[in-house]
Amino acid sequence: MDRIETKNLVLRKAKESDLDAIYRNIWSDSSVAETMMWKPTESYEEAVDRLKRTLLYQSQYPAFFVCLKETDEPIGFAGMREAEPGVYEETGICVAVKCQNRGFGKEILGALLELAFVHYEGDRFIYAFMQHNIRSKNVCLRYGFQYLSTGVEVREWDQKEHTCEYYYLDKDEYLKRRNSEQ
Repeated sequence: MDRIETKNLVLRKAKESDLDAIYRNIWSDSSVAETMMWKPTESYEEAVDRLKRTLLYQSQYPAFFVCLKETDEPIGFAGMREAEPGVYEETGICVAVKCQNRGFGKEILGALLELAFVHYEGDRFIYAFMQHNIRSKNVCLRYGFQYLSTGVEVREWDQKEHTCEYYYLDKDEYLKRRNSEQ
């Protein structure tokens, strides 16, 4: 799957022409990186290299740039991977500061859940976030995720330890909630 549309967004594979916007909106913003495991990109040259790696990664996994539907401007990224047969986990959901507090996190997570449970016929979805990221926690709780565990992750680039919470949602619960909302 190369493209997913939601009410306000398009999740699609990256293009070389996305470089300026993704660098400006996400990769160079250290405040966004504070709740993520990746290192902020410090120069345009680093961004060029990062886009090459992103294009390769997205060719192998269900990972996407998140774009505004009306302009196609990349304002974030999202992805998931199959951790074990039938179990998918998100690999990051990120939205530019200028686009936060507009419900986009919920739209993105909804799109990933549809992809995991309906398109790939997965059984479980795992969602993780840094404990201080209350917005991320609220997004998963709106979908009915249940607490799984807490652990400490060390961010590779700065060696900073972060307490992370892990939540899960099973397919049956997701489908039951989805069908009751329709």
